[in-house]
Amino acid sequence: MKYRERVAFKRAFIYFLCCLLIFISILSINVGSSGMTIGESVLTLFGKGSEKSRFIVWGIRLPRVMGGFFVGIGTALSGMIIQSSLNNPLASPSTLGISSASALGANIAIITLARIGIQASSAMTAAFAFASSILCMLLVLGISSLRRADKTTVILAGVALNSLFSAVTIIIQYFADETKLAAAVAWTFGDLGRINFREIAIVMAVSVVSSAVIYLYRWNLNAMDSGEHTAHSLGVNTKFMRNLSIFLAALNTGICVAFVGVIGFVGLLAPQITKRVIGEDKRFMIPGTLLMGAFLVLFSDTLARTIAAPLVLPVGAITSILGAPVFVYILLKER
Repeated sequence: MKYRERVAFKRAFIYFLCCLLIFISILSINVGSSGMTIGESVLTLFGKGSEKSRFIVWGIRLPRVMGGFFVGIGTALSGMIIQSSLNNPLASPSTLGISSASALGANIAIITLARIGIQASSAMTAAFAFASSILCMLLVLGISSLRRADKTTVILAGVALNSLFSAVTIIIQYFADETKLAAAVAWTFGDLGRINFREIAIVMAVSVVSSAVIYLYRWNLNAMDSGEHTAHSLGVNTKFMRNLSIFLAALNTGICVAFVGVIGFVGLLAPQITKRVIGEDKRFMIPGTLLMGAFLVLFSDTLARTIAAPLVLPVGAITSILGAPVFVYILLKER
């Protein structure tokens, strides 16, 4: 009976997250400086609002909410699979240098290309950021494929790459003029307002397919939580799972950072909060983590638009403020 009660609790928590996500999505659509009422927003969603209302809801707020939803899913998924495959609760896309690599690519597009007379468009900036994340992924995969490489080697390699990419970014920014430096710094803050429906479709496709692939390997991830030696003794190809996790994490992180900038700590927060409520069984943790990631991004974005309204704060700063205390808590608890 206790097992059934535990399973029922896990399912109830997932249903609760669904309701919470619906609530924050509706709230986020109705938050803004335009003075629109909730009734006007609802009517606009059904095609009965004014032209101004349609522009605000369909052109600004709805892409922001949809983008935050799928960016949250992709970022949370990246953190969860890295933590599971490396069996490290503090692992995240930032740990492997993927976020720093994406930021470096954006800085190259915005600053370095401008110095040689090429003005990078938003699409070109996104392409450079994504290409840099893929380069980082290839480097980490190469190190992971070495004969004596283990999970500790992968983490340390990620820390080294993170420092390297951050240092190169600082050097590039040092030689930038004020205008390009401001543009590069603003890009790295994280902003859901820059994503459009075409880019949302790309993020959605990548995050949904990646989630489906990971769910197919849920039992392997459960085994990886017990350590690579235990998983290997249970017949799991640990090197394949590690490389698959790194690949999917880099793919999702690179896509998300390329379109909305760096949104830190969601990949750390979402799986850790979910795990502490419903446990590590991936049958429930995977959907719970994805919903939690989407909620955290939308909640942080709603705070960013209301705390200093009419100014819009960087959503990446809000997630970092929320994530830093949790990071310290996990660090102290896990010793």
